[in-house]
Formats: sequence, C-alpha cells, structure tokens
Amino acid sequence: MKRASFIGLLLVPMIAAGSEAWRLTLSGHQSFVFGDDRLAAGLRVPWEVVIDFRVEAGEFLLGHGRARWIDRLDTISNPAGWFDCHKVPGTYLDSNLVMHETPRVRLAAFPVAGAVNGNRVQLKPGFSAPGNYIAVTYECETGNPTASNWFPFAERGKQILGKRQDIEVRQEGDQQWVRVREVMSLPPEEMLELPLQDGWSFVRGAPDAPRYVSYQLRRRAD
Repeated sequence: MKRASFIGLLLVPMIAAGSEAWRLTLSGHQSFVFGDDRLAAGLRVPWEVVIDFRVEAGEFLLGHGRARWIDRLDTISNPAGWFDCHKVPGTYLDSNLVMHETPRVRLAAFPVAGAVNGNRVQLKPGFSAPGNYIAVTYECETGNPTASNWFPFAERGKQILGKRQDIEVRQEGDQQWVRVREVMSLPPEEMLELPLQDGWSFVRGAPDAPRYVSYQLRRRAD
C-alpha cells in the first residue's frame, strides 16, 4: 500500500507538468465612418478579444473567449476639423428581431474549439453567422458650408461598400447632422492557425488604418 501511494504521488506532478495554459489577446480598433475618402465623419472604437485555452499531453482542451469594446473613442474627421462626432445611446434589432441597446458586443463570452498539430494550434470560435460584432450609435455634425456634398457622397459610399448603416439626417442651411446605427464584425471571424510559441505576435493593418488588429500569444503561469 505504501509503495502504491508513493507512485501515485509521483504521477501527479508529471500530469500537471504536461498541462499548459495559453492566452491569445487580440486588440485593435474599428472605424465607424459616414462618408467617403473626400468627406468622412465618425468614430474609431477600440476593442479587445481574449481567448484562453489549455493543451494537455499534446491535446487541445476546450477554450473560451471574451470580447469587449473599450470606452476610449476617437473622432474621425476628413478633412481634419470639419466634423464633430460623439457616441449616443441607441437601439437596434438583431437577426432574431430582439431589441438591444448600443454600444453592444453581440457575444461578450463564447466557447472556442481547437486542435493541436505538432507545434501549431488551430482555434475555432464557437459562434455562427453573423459572427461576433460590435454595434454602435453615433452622431456627427458640421456647419462648414464647403461640406455641402457630405450626404450624397456618404450615400454613394454606403451603396458601393455595402455598409450596414441605418441613418437619420437633418439639415438647416449650412448646418448638417446625421445619426448613424452601424454594425461591424469583430475578429476572429473564422478559424485561426498559429504557432504554439510563447511570445508569438502578429499585426494586421496600421494603427492609423480604418481597421487594426494585433495578436499576442502568451503562456500563462496557472
């Protein structure tokens, strides 16, 4: 009995040593814009997605993710100084005809499946179409008479790019206002494959681009 107990104690740390905890952090921003390259107004909304998972004896264990928008918004104005924008309370209907308040992340928490193949890991978020997204309501205005073509330019840009925007516009002389409800997808939109390497990082876009995503993979101590 004593010998069996001693062997059992030796096996416990060996199993624990084969289990690794990992965290993938995706951070960046989305630009919500009413307009086109010539006349544009909107907000840059930062966000963060964190995926935690474990690997044990070379096998992937079910992970989980969480997503949030960060209340640190930057105004977008092109040309600079022409437009003033800010976040406002709003509502929208989702695909199931359920009313929600904005700003809102569709899935603040979600499961993550995956697989390990050698020194690489595949991560697949457990949500279906329309995927994860952030919904925001914002208002922009301008009194600049040179911005008289703002509304037609913005409508043309919306049609060309297929933007999911619901807008209300108002104009009194040179003063123009718009209220926009808009939805944009959050990463990961699909399966991710990356090296299972502590400190691995990758960037898509640039910090001043309309969409920017930074990936950071870390081994956790727990």
